[in-house]
Amino acid sequence: MTVIGDILRNPEVGWRRYDCMPSHSFLFEMNGFTVNDTYKNYYFGSTKDSYLRFKFLGKKLRVIAEVSSGPGNVSISIDGGEKEYFSLYKDLKGGLQEYTFLFEKQLSKWEIHEVIIKIESTTGHSHRFNAFDIDAQGEFLTFPKKGEELKEPESGWNRFDNTDRRIKYTGNWEEIHNDSRYHNGTGIYKNTTHGTEPVICEFSFNGTGLRIISRNYDGSGSYKAPIAITIDGVTETYSLIGSKVLWQALVYEKLKLEPGIHQIRIEALENVIDAIDVFGGELQLSDLIKKPKVSLYEKESGKIFVDDFDSINPKWLMSPSNEFNNAAKKGFLRMNHSADKDVMLLIDKPQGNFAIQVIADYAPTKEGDEGGLLIYQNEKNKVEFLESYSVNSSQRIKEWMAICKEDQWDFYTKTDTFFDYMDNDSLDAKRIGVVLKRGTVEGFAPLDIDKIIITTSNMLRLRQLYENYKIVLKDTADNILSTNIVAAAHTGIDILLPSLEFEGIIEIYDEENELLAKKQTTFYGGDMYCMGSSLQIKMNNDELNTTDPTNLGYMVDNERIVKMTIVNDNIGAATNIKLSIQQYMEKVGYTWALISLEGTNYLNEIQIDSIAAQSTRDFWVKVVKDTNFLTFEPIYFNIHLKHN
Repeated sequence: MTVIGDILRNPEVGWRRYDCMPSHSFLFEMNGFTVNDTYKNYYFGSTKDSYLRFKFLGKKLRVIAEVSSGPGNVSISIDGGEKEYFSLYKDLKGGLQEYTFLFEKQLSKWEIHEVIIKIESTTGHSHRFNAFDIDAQGEFLTFPKKGEELKEPESGWNRFDNTDRRIKYTGNWEEIHNDSRYHNGTGIYKNTTHGTEPVICEFSFNGTGLRIISRNYDGSGSYKAPIAITIDGVTETYSLIGSKVLWQALVYEKLKLEPGIHQIRIEALENVIDAIDVFGGELQLSDLIKKPKVSLYEKESGKIFVDDFDSINPKWLMSPSNEFNNAAKKGFLRMNHSADKDVMLLIDKPQGNFAIQVIADYAPTKEGDEGGLLIYQNEKNKVEFLESYSVNSSQRIKEWMAICKEDQWDFYTKTDTFFDYMDNDSLDAKRIGVVLKRGTVEGFAPLDIDKIIITTSNMLRLRQLYENYKIVLKDTADNILSTNIVAAAHTGIDILLPSLEFEGIIEIYDEENELLAKKQTTFYGGDMYCMGSSLQIKMNNDELNTTDPTNLGYMVDNERIVKMTIVNDNIGAATNIKLSIQQYMEKVGYTWALISLEGTNYLNEIQIDSIAAQSTRDFWVKVVKDTNFLTFEPIYFNIHLKHN
């Protein structure tokens, strides 16, 4: 096994070597280093603060260099992190030892990494680097600088022309065609001759890096004003002014973005767009970028009770019990006919308004064979909604539904996608369930119950909307089941679900028919979903309770540090996020709580510029108890979360 200090003349299996040869010098930015033609494969550095800077695509790195009896302390920094150190000194009798393995780093992500190696101390000695080893599938990358030509995208980058339909332009832009100086012969521009109104370029991409390819100017004419670029709500500026006029120049670069979808807005009085380079991803469809996107998050659940009869729930009352069998058909509860008694499956009626749905396999083929929903007060007072033999019916799977509002009952049966209204009745019921009517005539069919669902209603409630918004309900195959419009002066709408438990998709469109929010999940009748942010705070993969305390565990040495995670389930980024401890026990000398982004520097409030769509960010909470205050009372505090 190779260890630090060994001679390593060739890369090991799983590694790829880049020798420090003159032909590779274009891969490095050098200060105080030169290429030595005599040795052919060294870079020299003989003054303090000499450095090499390079980039590679991968997740591991080794440094191979020459050691000697002369001093030479070296620092290495990766991705702007803290410096690590190694030495080029070794007590050698022979004077020099080439190809010495001196440093190794295993990184957490496969991405572009930037490395800076510095000579920290020297006494006039030359320091020679032989090679750098990276992943076998990795690659050293050139070091394009802002304001220099970049006619082809680098490895790992994808280039998209300015004409890509996923890029949206607003304002008085002028198009360029058949000009070979631009990528694909096309570009788009706006200068002061086209008016004083700013122009806007918008797009969305999935990846971790962004480059803008444009034309570069020397400052003698137009295009001097700064260009504002906003990434996920955070704004920076860049310029098209450089030392000389160039086409297909790199004018802006942003690396180390969080994985996920990022939304970009570029606004300027004058601008030129030639192409967009994206690292590790591609541009997204335009319906994701036209307006800030939000999510639909569940505010209230309508689910009361669901039983799929994989086992017998003790809440059920079964009479007579010997006519029930859950082994005859896997995942079903079978009800068999009794000769002299109705067979009943009952459960206590929920409080308030509700809906019940029964899904059963039941196809009577004889007159007198009947079964269905049962609304039960006592033996003398009950309402039955029964299925019976019909010459015209060939459907085996039966679905019945009853909706209760106070003591009024409406009954439905499903014949296609949605339920059809059938009948109504009135009863102050105590229990609800299923009945199979008495009789054991040959050919009477058993009633196999697949599932019973009880919810607060048969409607899905959508809130925090605007009038004239369009709500589209789809199944998981993307088939449209219904389209609904929010009424004037309303901020919400109730839409009919095809089933009390329905796996499907809700899409919300504004008045211009632009998609604002989308949610695919299992919906229950009575669920309330609000349009807005679905940022969650989780601990150990479970969301913190928003109403009841969450147990943080026990203190050790009067201190407790808990790691938590912000989860952004939006289809757009969340920006300007602020976290703080809103309140805690106010007894003097009792307890204090602080919050930290990295687990070391604790503050009253922390701020996160942006969390990309479908991404997370960790933070830490520290709770400390005064050792002089003895109590067994729990510690209460709230985490306050706000964002754009």
